[in-house]
Amino acid sequence: MGVSASIAADKPAENGDSELAKDKAAFNPACQRKAFEHAHETVPFVERVRKETPGERQQRLIELGIGIKNLPATYFLLDSPVIRAEEDRYKPVRFMHGKHAAVVQDCSRCHHLRPEAEDASETVRCSACHQQSFNPKHPERLGLKAAYHQQCMGCHEQMNKGPVDCKGCHASNVPDHKNLVKLPEKPDPMQVTRECLRCHENAGKDMLQSAHWLWRGPSPYTIGHQKEVQSGKGTNTINNFCIALAPNWPRCTSCHAGYGWKDADFDFKDMSRMDCLVCHDATGTYKKAPPAAGMPDPKVDLVKVAQSVGSTSRKTCGDCHFQGGGGDAVKHADMSSVLYYPSRNCDIHMGGYDFSCAECHKTRNHKIYGRSTSAPVAEGSRSCEDCHTAKPHYGQKLLDHHLNKHTETLACNTCHSPLYSKCKATKTWWDWSKAGDKSRKPKKDANGNEDYSWMKGEFVWTESGKPSYAWYNGYVNRSYIGDKIDLNRVTQITSPVGSMKDPRSKIYPFKIMKGIQPADAVNQYLLVPHLFGKGGYWDELDWEKAFQTGMKAVNLPYSGKYTWVRTEMYWGIHHEVMPKAFALSCSQCHESLKGDKTCNRCHQDNRDVNFKELAHKGTDFSFMAKEGRNVSHLIGTTDYIDFKALGYKGTAPSKFLWNTEET
Repeated sequence: MGVSASIAADKPAENGDSELAKDKAAFNPACQRKAFEHAHETVPFVERVRKETPGERQQRLIELGIGIKNLPATYFLLDSPVIRAEEDRYKPVRFMHGKHAAVVQDCSRCHHLRPEAEDASETVRCSACHQQSFNPKHPERLGLKAAYHQQCMGCHEQMNKGPVDCKGCHASNVPDHKNLVKLPEKPDPMQVTRECLRCHENAGKDMLQSAHWLWRGPSPYTIGHQKEVQSGKGTNTINNFCIALAPNWPRCTSCHAGYGWKDADFDFKDMSRMDCLVCHDATGTYKKAPPAAGMPDPKVDLVKVAQSVGSTSRKTCGDCHFQGGGGDAVKHADMSSVLYYPSRNCDIHMGGYDFSCAECHKTRNHKIYGRSTSAPVAEGSRSCEDCHTAKPHYGQKLLDHHLNKHTETLACNTCHSPLYSKCKATKTWWDWSKAGDKSRKPKKDANGNEDYSWMKGEFVWTESGKPSYAWYNGYVNRSYIGDKIDLNRVTQITSPVGSMKDPRSKIYPFKIMKGIQPADAVNQYLLVPHLFGKGGYWDELDWEKAFQTGMKAVNLPYSGKYTWVRTEMYWGIHHEVMPKAFALSCSQCHESLKGDKTCNRCHQDNRDVNFKELAHKGTDFSFMAKEGRNVSHLIGTTDYIDFKALGYKGTAPSKFLWNTEET
């Protein structure tokens, strides 16, 4: 688990970096590759160190002015060949050097000694002094593994911050299952699961209680439903895409982590119905067979996949989550198949550092951390601050101070995700009332997306869309199946809770999905249609029959009269974070900073700082337009975030600007 990596400068893409890597062989996460190469360097062993007390060492570094500004890199990969030579049980550890330096504020805590030679670096990597365990020439020194554990865990315990258990830092390597899995030549899926449970029975019991198995669970962040434990896609939620699960089970459950959920009688206590392979396939060959209620494609070699299982990946997670709503990028404005192998400009975490989904969405007992505005179930929360802290701009310059003040009211993605669906278009409008015309020929937009389907109606797709912004404190207002609505107003199926006066709230970016869908004209609630299967709308094109069957499946009456209503859903923008060079600039949000007078209206000019360049540096929409993105209308934009709509009173620009004659 060695140390160190130099980070490539954040800058616009070069030489086709903005293009999607077509396969794994073409994928090049540059930041992670450099970190890996640096971590695997063998460094000379330091035989002699300068003898200093901790206090003397601390004072020396202070006098030399060594601090955050001197960091050679903010990110290291701990994966030393010194430890790999002895064991290979865990994956490399990602170490955020910048975060630790900012939080600890004392370099001597880790760099507690330096080489004796006068010309040596003051701060060498851990493996320069700590290498093999029980070195007879230096019995006083810990081996590298022990040094890491003593230093890291000791500090975490002392500060009461950070993980102190194995899983808090390490992801285990999955052992080779080729000789462990015993199956007949052509097993059925349930036989495969029973073989998994032979060793992993406790994991199966954990899965029985998980949201990915039940499609329901606790909803502590939904207003009015905080104490409920049965809300979810499998029970009472509704949306303005394919509307609802029941009675369309066989089609919708094609993405369920189980086998055979084809109706309301599915047995959630039968562990043999769990699909272990859909999450743990490491061959890239496993796939479901829609619409078959979650059963695998008959062509899949189940024995091969079962004997080659591994950790979850962007592929295993994305095969379902990237395809939400019936197609690639339909639901989520920040997730699509591009994230299998993205460029760093598309997503800095996945494309730059090769993050898997589980890097952020940590899992305990098959309960996965993370939540959204679109679904009520929450098994834990994750945020940017978990890794980057509440003051993520680690430098010691004036700009870092200002940006950290911004984080009190702005979510990280508000600046660092200035566009959504910049890598692949997403649906932003869906009109079910137009469905049923088999004679209408769909038209394709510039990205090849069709504007119509006789099965589903009329669509609008948006590529490189500007988000809508709203105050959000983590809670959500949500309409469930059967909730009363006003037929004459837009129904917000989901909307963020928050306000300018709420100290818990921050400004977040959202995609607002708009549409037209059916409602009961008498009972005044949204209708659930039977779409898929025999007798469904896609079979007979009969809305009346579709509503009768659909409402019966959700145990609600249908009056026999329907109408069409407008609906909206707020979808948070959390992925596809861009490199910092593409974050919004000061002038892109603040009209008053657009001119020649910028920060120097308050701060004295400094020969080392070009205030105008600093204030104007940000998202380069001109560059993105040249790369083929639909952003030409955003070039030169100021007041990018409509602050008046968010509750700020605003002031005329002339009152902001200084009178140059007086100054």
